[in-house]
Amino acid sequence: MDDAHEVKYDLVILNGRVLDVAGDRIAEMNIGIMGDQIRCVTPDAISGLTALDARGLAVAPGFIDFHSHVDGNAYSAACMVKQGGTTTIGGERNLNSKVIHRIEQEGFLINQGFSVSASFVLRSAVGVAENRPATDREIRAMVNLSSRFLEHGAFGICFGLELVPGTSYQEILALARVAKSYGRPILVHLRKDGWEALQYFEEILSVAEETGVSVQILQLLYMVGIGGAMSTALKIIDRARDRGIDITADSGLYDAFSVCIGTGVFDAGWENEYGNTSVNDLLISSGIHMGKFCDETLFRHLRAEYPETLVSAFVCDPDAITTALCRDYVYVSTNAADGPHYMGVGAPEISGTFPRLLGRHVRENNDLSLLEAIKKITILPARRYGLTDIGSLEAGKNADIVIFDPDRIIDRADFVGRGSPDAPPEGIAYVIVNGRIVVEGSELTENSHCGRLLKKTL
Repeated sequence: MDDAHEVKYDLVILNGRVLDVAGDRIAEMNIGIMGDQIRCVTPDAISGLTALDARGLAVAPGFIDFHSHVDGNAYSAACMVKQGGTTTIGGERNLNSKVIHRIEQEGFLINQGFSVSASFVLRSAVGVAENRPATDREIRAMVNLSSRFLEHGAFGICFGLELVPGTSYQEILALARVAKSYGRPILVHLRKDGWEALQYFEEILSVAEETGVSVQILQLLYMVGIGGAMSTALKIIDRARDRGIDITADSGLYDAFSVCIGTGVFDAGWENEYGNTSVNDLLISSGIHMGKFCDETLFRHLRAEYPETLVSAFVCDPDAITTALCRDYVYVSTNAADGPHYMGVGAPEISGTFPRLLGRHVRENNDLSLLEAIKKITILPARRYGLTDIGSLEAGKNADIVIFDPDRIIDRADFVGRGSPDAPPEGIAYVIVNGRIVVEGSELTENSHCGRLLKKTL
C-alpha cells in the first residue's frame, strides 16, 4: 500500500461513508486511485489531481449485473451505468464474435463479460434448428464447442429451458459436466413458470448431484414469484443447499417480466402457469402498438406477424421479491434489455433496478440493511463468478465505484404507458469505471470507453 501522506493520486474520493462489504462495516474514509486501481482506503488525509467530495454520501463498489442482455449495445450500457452498473455478464441468448472483438479492441462504456447459451448458440451451431432433443452426435459436438468457449473465457453455460423445451436431460447433463470441469456454473431458466416450475427443480438438482456443477437459477421472481409459489421454491432451494448442492439464485425487482411475444413462453396453455391471468395482462412494450395491453386478436396477430415485439407480463406477486431478498443466496440482477431496446422502448429494469433496491427495499421498506443490499449487487456476485478484481473497495482492486445519496436514491423509470422505461434514477452523484468518471449526476461524461472485455481465466 502507498504511503497516503506522500503520494498524490490521479483521483481521490474524500469524506465519504465507505461501504466496506469485505469488512462488513460502514466508515468515513478517503479513497486514493491511481490509474485504474484503488491504491488506498484510509482515514488519513490524501490529495489527488482530481478530488471528489463525497461528504454525506455513500461510496460503494460498482454494481455487478450478471444477468442482462446489454451484450455490447451502447444505449443499453448507458442506461445501465447511469443506475450504477459498472459490470455486466450477458450471452444468454446470443454471442456475437464481432461485438466481443470490438469490446476487446476498443473498450466499452462498462465492463462486459459473456456466458455461452446452450439453448441458442450451441444448439444452432451444431444444426439443431428445430425444438427437438439433440442427437448423441450433436451433443458431442456441443460438448466440444462449449469447451472452446469456456477456454476462451466464457463465464458459464446458460439454459433457457422454457424457451427451448426440446432440450433433453442428456444435453443438460453432458454440458453440465463440461461446466464443472472448467469450474464454471450452469445458469438455468426452468422449463415452466409459476407452480408448474416447482416440479422442474428436481431435473436441475439431479444434474447438480450427478456432476457436482454449480447452479445459478435465473430470475427467480419471474419464474416462481407467481401465484404464491415463491415460498415453496425457496424451501426447495434451502433443502438442496442443506444437502450440499451448490445452488444460488438471482431476481429482478419489478412485478412484470418482459420477453418477446413470439417465444415459447406464450405457447398454448401458457395462462395455466400464471393462475388468474390472460392476454389482457400483457403490455406491448415495443412497436407501433407500444403502450397498449393485448386483446386476443392483437395477441394472435403479433405472435404470427411480429414475434420480436416486446411485451411486459404483469403476472408476478408484488410481495414475492421481499420474500426472496431475505435469503442471502438470492442476488439481484436485471434481465435488462431483453428484446428490442432503444430510446423510449423496453422495460424499466435497464434504468432502475439497483436504485429501486436501495431506495424502496432498503430505505422505504426496511426489507434489508444497506450493507446487505449492496453485497447482493457487488461482492456476492463477484465471488460467485470468480471476479477477483472487483466487488469490494480494497487496495489492489479495480476502481469501479458508485457514489450516491442513500437518503435520495430512487428509481424513476417505469413501464411504457405509465412513464419512461429509460428515465435515469435520482440520487447517484458519480459512477467510476476503471478509475475514470463515467457518470456525473445523471449525465454521461466524455469517458465512453473505460470498460473492458471480461474473461474468466482457467
